[in-house]
Amino acid sequence: MRRVKTIAILILSILLLVPSLALAEDSEVPYQTYTYDRWGNPTPTPNAYLPNRSIGGAQLGCGNLNNAQDLFYSQALQEIYVVDSGNARILVLNPDFTLKREITELAGGYRLSNPQGIYVQDDGTMYICDMGNQQVVEADGQGNLVRILPTPESPLLPDNFNYLPIKVVVDDHGRIYILSRGIYQGLIYLEPDGTFIKFFGANEVEMTLMRSVQKLWKSILSDKAAASMQSFNPIEYSNLYMNDEGYIFATAAGSENGAKVLTQLNPLGINVLSWAGGSETLLYSDVVERNGIITLLDTNGGHLIQTTVQRERGNSMQITFGGIGQQRGLFQKPSSIAEINGNLYVLDAEKNTITEFVLTDFGREIREAITLYNQGQYVESIEPWKQVVRHNSNYLSGYTGLGKAYYQLGEYETAMYYFNLAGDRQNYSLAFKEQSLIVMRDAFPYVASALIVLVIGGLILGRILKKRKEVRHG
Repeated sequence: MRRVKTIAILILSILLLVPSLALAEDSEVPYQTYTYDRWGNPTPTPNAYLPNRSIGGAQLGCGNLNNAQDLFYSQALQEIYVVDSGNARILVLNPDFTLKREITELAGGYRLSNPQGIYVQDDGTMYICDMGNQQVVEADGQGNLVRILPTPESPLLPDNFNYLPIKVVVDDHGRIYILSRGIYQGLIYLEPDGTFIKFFGANEVEMTLMRSVQKLWKSILSDKAAASMQSFNPIEYSNLYMNDEGYIFATAAGSENGAKVLTQLNPLGINVLSWAGGSETLLYSDVVERNGIITLLDTNGGHLIQTTVQRERGNSMQITFGGIGQQRGLFQKPSSIAEINGNLYVLDAEKNTITEFVLTDFGREIREAITLYNQGQYVESIEPWKQVVRHNSNYLSGYTGLGKAYYQLGEYETAMYYFNLAGDRQNYSLAFKEQSLIVMRDAFPYVASALIVLVIGGLILGRILKKRKEVRHG
């Protein structure tokens, strides 16, 4: 009997220890992951990502990185590209972050000078923003120079145009979109042969209260006085990312009200995204999108902001983590991000490292639920969302996810229940409207029948009363 008691105590101790170990693991993380409650206040949540390792030049066997600026992952080629700007080279890595090759000079005698960004097509063709040489160069997968794209020439370019290309993306038709530092008119849009066509997807001038007052004064003052006042420029872009559907996600260098820090440009250059998740403290330096999940990099605070954005009903904030510091998982000057097989990799231009963040069970459940929903598998997404809210009952986006899944299935009452838990008034109203229509349609036969009975009864009653009246007066 004593032996049984001892075993039972041992098992109980282990069961009590497991959660403690999990908490200890989380306590070693140097940041707090949080989401937002229905009033917009930050609320702690379980970690969706944990910092796993820091990878530097020593680990890669290529010498220290120096002010590295860009990180690009080619899923088709299974290669990772690091733009090591200070060392004027491109590092090509295997998926396990072992060095595959190093490019400092393209075959043909072209030497890189302070490269800033890279885009690699599925066939291995590389487009490199070589800012030190003030040009974009194209090379093949073997590192042979194919061509140097000419400096854009057009009356649309300002007189003081200084060509400083820092980011480039190329669509499936070979059209080239270049971000040049100091250009407010939008992206430089080139035809496949390198001919400048126009500026693409320019941000609108952000009209704050102060600028509205200044605009009013300009309309009153003389031309000379108005010319001396500060001019209004659109918000300059800071980074580009092209997803598999050909949409360009562009981050802004800064925004006073946060409304234009992220745009999603369609092939016509029109922003199709209504973003409401920014603030004036955010300075987004990079963005990556996979399976409808967007990850933003906040340079000012060193945070990673992961969210889903649905064009039909705005955005739903998911998680925020990271920060500024020296510990693993924190940054000094984060410059670029990449997503590889669900894990996140952040390049730090000051630490000269790449930090690997791996998914936790909680993060994996969120990704699974969102991916299934975005693929139209609404029934299949319900159980992962339920796992998420079991994991953390304060995670309101989980209830929103459940509400959206049930909404798509036509179960509007259940959808209303979960939208109510999430405090999601907009989606609750949509579900309520649909449920009201169903109630009205279901009730219509009975209401119509009742009206018919009343009408017929009224006619019969009218005839009876008429006959009685005739008899009485006859």
